[in-house]
Amino acid sequence: MKLEGEHVFKGPSQAVWDMFLDPEVLSGALPGQSKFTKVSETEYEGFINIKIGPVSGNFSGKMNLADVNEPVSCTLNVTGNGIAGFAKGVGKIHLTDQGDGSTLLKYTGELNIGGTLASVGQRMLDSVSKNMIRQGFESLDKVLETRLSK
Repeated sequence: MKLEGEHVFKGPSQAVWDMFLDPEVLSGALPGQSKFTKVSETEYEGFINIKIGPVSGNFSGKMNLADVNEPVSCTLNVTGNGIAGFAKGVGKIHLTDQGDGSTLLKYTGELNIGGTLASVGQRMLDSVSKNMIRQGFESLDKVLETRLSK
């Protein structure tokens, strides 16, 4: 499954970068995310509960950062496993300062899903993925607004 899109944050790129890699922020950013911890400068681990149609389950996962060019870009390598299946993917994010105090985040990625989770169909997976990304960005917008108002 391919993922791509963009989002404009109302804040400078360094603030967006710092927020995006803060495990406390990320632990509450995605629906179902229950824990997200930083293991090293480039490795994170987490737990999430996902429900897609009739299939749901808890997943443990890892995210590794590569090609880090702070505060501009990085590559995210993710893996997740659970009773309902597995996910493995790679994504790239790129932040561009818009010159007006806002930052454009562009993302691209490829996610492979297997097991029972894959049985729900591509259209449903696409729909749920887009919804989770949208909810994640909405949550991050609120966190950034709070951080910048201090």
